[in-house]
Amino acid sequence: MIRGIFVTAKGSRHWLAGWLAFLLSLTANAAIHQVLHADLFEDPSTVMAPAKLGSARLNEMLSQSGIARDSEKARMLATWIDMVLHDPVIARRIPGGARALEQVFLDEGRREALMSSGLARLTPADRLLYLQLFTRLLDQLVPVNCFGLVDITAAMSRITIAEMSDADAGLYLLLLYKVLANSESEAPARLPTPQEYTIAIEALSRAIVIELDADPVNLDRYALYTAHLSAATPSDVCWLTRVTLHAIAKMPETERDFILLPAITDPDAGTLANPVEARPAQAPLPSWGRPRGTTIP
Repeated sequence: MIRGIFVTAKGSRHWLAGWLAFLLSLTANAAIHQVLHADLFEDPSTVMAPAKLGSARLNEMLSQSGIARDSEKARMLATWIDMVLHDPVIARRIPGGARALEQVFLDEGRREALMSSGLARLTPADRLLYLQLFTRLLDQLVPVNCFGLVDITAAMSRITIAEMSDADAGLYLLLLYKVLANSESEAPARLPTPQEYTIAIEALSRAIVIELDADPVNLDRYALYTAHLSAATPSDVCWLTRVTLHAIAKMPETERDFILLPAITDPDAGTLANPVEARPAQAPLPSWGRPRGTTIP
């Protein structure tokens, strides 16, 4: 049943590609927006100065975000702000300092392109850490009914840095820094051929069966939800998301990346399921500052 969903159903493949693409890029929406939209750098004289825990603007941002000014999260945020603003690679790739970063994250299209480009350029190990962190935040901070929302994006966007554990907040900020630093790299990605993608989908099918302990009731439930997403309840959406993310995280590295990378880099990754022609295994990735669908020269 599960194999039939992922291997033969064109619509489900388009669902999988699009679903993964927004899942892996949306974490930044709410959490990092707290940092970049706090008017910390309104005064030009402070743009190049280290972010200090005693500064009025930083303290105001921390208070508005529910973070104690003398907490470990406050220290991590101050350090992260300094690191991002003074990193020469980020400054070269995203000129304009904090205000430029804020504008990127306020623009849905540019934010998605930046996150997709940076995520695709992480090492496989860091990409797995990001996926595991995302899954853990979903498990720990989102109720089983997804706050009564069928839109998983809206549900996950309710997560804030203040709600994360110190360890998860530190990992999140580190990975986000790496995403920003890698977002404009011109390194090509190893994308799968249609045949490799099919093999990866089959591996995902097996991983889902294992995740569900091969229970016929849950397998039928999973198949029903993926075939009729428009009729799924908030609880259905949350359950489906959790099962799929846990399954992907447990896949072998190569097959996992063959599932993730097309979804991250290609707005129509579902075409791998029904290719007109074989696509190259090596392909450049879209740069965050360029329109989607274009590639780096």
